[in-house]
Amino acid sequence: MLDTGAILCDEAEIGNFAGGPERIKIGKNSFIRGRLQTYGHGGQLTIGDWCYVGIRSEIWSMDSISIGNRVLIAHDVNIHDGTAHSIDTAERHKHFRDIIEHGHPTSRENVPGLQSAPVVVEDDVWISYGVSILKGVRIGAGSVITAGAIVTHDVPPGVIYRCQISPVISSLA
Repeated sequence: MLDTGAILCDEAEIGNFAGGPERIKIGKNSFIRGRLQTYGHGGQLTIGDWCYVGIRSEIWSMDSISIGNRVLIAHDVNIHDGTAHSIDTAERHKHFRDIIEHGHPTSRENVPGLQSAPVVVEDDVWISYGVSILKGVRIGAGSVITAGAIVTHDVPPGVIYRCQISPVISSLA
């Protein structure tokens, strides 16, 4: 459901497999170039006013994702509020086969082993390019998530969040 002045660009894609238009809400004057997705067995996505979702960014909800007002999401960002598959090999294979043979499940009971938790991005957050935000995370108002970060825990308001990367280089011989 688009609010007044919201724009879906040509490259934007909405896959609302969980039901009616109330499952995905996009606020006033928001500009969407990425992919917004709910699962067949659930999910809800709310994007506030004056937001931007960059090209090739994907936001996938099986629980709920809430994005505040004036949030900037750069290109190649992934936000997921669930695991999509079980970590148990037998459950994961059965889930895959069921999708191939019967289509995506429409109830959570048909997808054992999934884990999900809401994601909340508060107002005035900037999420730089290449970021991944995983289930159960709250990002506080006014924070900046730097390029390439992986966010697995809550981020307080008004901070810069960056990942410390320590490469491991090993000899091939």
